[in-house]
Amino acid sequence: MRTRIYKVSGVAILVLLLISCKKDFLEIVPKGKLVASTLKDYDLLMNNPSFYRIDVGDITVEMGDEIAAEQNYIQNAGPYQNAFAWVDVLYKPDEEVVYTSNQLLNLYICNKIINEVTTISSGTAEQRAALQAEAIATRAWINFDLINHYGKPYDEATAASDPGFPIIKVADVNATNFKRNSVKEFYGQIISDLQTAITNLPLKGSFVTRMSRPAAKGLLGKVYLFMGRYQDALTQFNDAFNDLANVASPPTLYNYNDAFATGGAFLPIGFFGPDYPGNNYSKYQESILLKTADLTGFNYYGLVMAPETMNLYGASDLRRNFYGNMHADHTPIPGGLYRKYATYSHVGLELADLLLMRAEARVRTNDFAGAKADVELLRSNRMPVADAGVPAGITSNTDLLKFIIDERTREFAGEGQHWLDMRRLSVDPVFSSLTYSHKAYAADGVTVSQTYQLRPVRFTLKLPYSILQANPRMTDNP
Repeated sequence: MRTRIYKVSGVAILVLLLISCKKDFLEIVPKGKLVASTLKDYDLLMNNPSFYRIDVGDITVEMGDEIAAEQNYIQNAGPYQNAFAWVDVLYKPDEEVVYTSNQLLNLYICNKIINEVTTISSGTAEQRAALQAEAIATRAWINFDLINHYGKPYDEATAASDPGFPIIKVADVNATNFKRNSVKEFYGQIISDLQTAITNLPLKGSFVTRMSRPAAKGLLGKVYLFMGRYQDALTQFNDAFNDLANVASPPTLYNYNDAFATGGAFLPIGFFGPDYPGNNYSKYQESILLKTADLTGFNYYGLVMAPETMNLYGASDLRRNFYGNMHADHTPIPGGLYRKYATYSHVGLELADLLLMRAEARVRTNDFAGAKADVELLRSNRMPVADAGVPAGITSNTDLLKFIIDERTREFAGEGQHWLDMRRLSVDPVFSSLTYSHKAYAADGVTVSQTYQLRPVRFTLKLPYSILQANPRMTDNP
C-alpha cells in the first residue's frame, strides 16, 4: 500500500488515498476515504490542483497532424513516440496511463461532492446547491475528455451502438466490473449534467479555475458542436457570451499588436519564448475556465511544427512569435524547422476557443456575416488590423468554414486541440475525405526518415490494460 496526502489550499486534510499495489479498476480508485464534513471541506476539494494543473503530458498533442518530429529525439519517447506514430498500443501493460488516472481521481472527487454535499448541515441550501452544481459540471468536463479519448467520434447514425466509456456516478471504492455505455448514452449523460448544473452555477466562479455558468454553457455548446447539433451549439455560445457581458472583470483578448510592442505584456522574448499565457500561468486574461496540461513533448521529444502548419501563418501574424528554431537544450533546430515555445496547453475553455466555435456554429447555420465578424475579431487581436480580414476570395459558407478550421490551427497549434478537431471532422461530410500523416525528419532537418499514416480506427484509443483486466465486461477498441 502507499499513501497520498493531498494539500488543498495549503490545508493538509481532506484527502487520504490508500492505493493498492494490485492494479484495480482505473488504477487510482481510493481504498480509503476523502475526509470531509463541512461545506468548507467539500469546497476545498474543488481546489485540488489536479483539477486545473495537469502535470503530465497528454498524448493528444503528439497525435495532431499539425506537428512533425526529429527522428533522433522522438525515437526515444516511449508512449509519446507511439502516439506520434499512431500505433495501436501506446502503453506497455505495466505502464500507468497517468493522464487518465488523474482524470479518474478527479471524477471520484466530483462524485463524492455530488452525492454528499447536499446532506450536510453547514452552509446554506443555496451554497450547497452551487457547490454540487460545480462538481456536476466538472464531472461533465472530465467525461467529455474521456469520451474523446476512448469513444468513437460522435456519429448520430452509429452512436447508439458505438462503445463509449462507463458512466460512473458513484464514489464507491468497492464498485468493480463496469461495462461500457454507448457513445450516445455517454453524451446524453454529459448533456444532462451540464443542463442540471447551469441553473445553480454562479455567474463567476470563486476563481478562474472553478466552473461558472458561462463556462458550463460554453462547454455544453462545445459538446453540441462535436455532435453536429450546430443550432443548439450556437444557442449555448450566445448565452455564454451574454453571461460574460454581465460579469465583473470578464475575460478579454490580448491584443498582440500591443503585447509585442515596446513595453508590451509578452516582452521580453527570451530563450524560451515570449512571456505569454503558454509560458506564464499567471497570465489568464483570456481564460473562462483555466485548466492546463504539461507540454513535455515539445520540450524534450523533438516535436516541431510541420512546415505546412507554419505556412498557414501570414508574415505579419504575431502568433509566429510563439515559435523558435532552438531546442530546449540550447542547440539549433536544423533544416528551418520550428518548435512551439510553450510550457503547457490550455485545456479548459479560452475566449479565443469560444469565439472560433461560435464562428463555426454561425457559418454552419448560414450566418456568414456573423461568422466572418467573429473570426475577424480574433484576427484583429493577433495581427495588424489591415491584415486581419477574411480573404476577399472566400465567399461561400464552405470556404469560410474551412478558413475557420485553419484559424483554429493557427490559434491552437501544438496544444492538442487540433487532434480533437481531426476526430470530430472525420465524420463531417465536408472534411471526411481528408487523410493525415506525420513526418519524422533526419538529423539534417530536411530529409524525411519516416512517414506515418493515420488509419481511421486510431481516432479512438485503446483502453488501458489495467481497466480491461479489472473489468471483464469491458471490450477493448479495435
